[in-house]
Amino acid sequence: MKEEILLRNPEFENDFRELVSGEEMKYYYHVTSINPDHILEEGLYLSEDKLTSTTIEIPEEFVISPIEYCLGEKGTEYRKNPKIILLGIPEDELDQAVLPNGEVASEWTQEEEPNYVIPTRYVIGYIDTDDFEIVLNEAYEYSDNKYTI
Repeated sequence: MKEEILLRNPEFENDFRELVSGEEMKYYYHVTSINPDHILEEGLYLSEDKLTSTTIEIPEEFVISPIEYCLGEKGTEYRKNPKIILLGIPEDELDQAVLPNGEVASEWTQEEEPNYVIPTRYVIGYIDTDDFEIVLNEAYEYSDNKYTI
């Protein structure tokens, strides 16, 4: 499977590593089955005021082997989550990354309303694990401008 993906997108792993290599930054991910473009436009909604309530810090295994890690996170059948949202937050802004939410989320799937949001300025973009393409978010404010797709 990995060889097949690399034939279609030979730069995927290097592109991913470059996206999550900034100094004094923390990188997180969130898997989802909803339309990720809504997250790029509105931010990532949360029911709790903790960054870790819906995100996972990107572990070394993800950086070492992005394709295998993504395939494991994609899941199957009822747990299928074909999109992986990538977030990059400066270390000195971690305590400010989750804000109270004043709007109704367009694609919220939980019973209780989303009381918090991670703003779009922290959303790097997403990985579409159906075709292993990285879609960047124009609103992401912490790009060093050396990475383009």
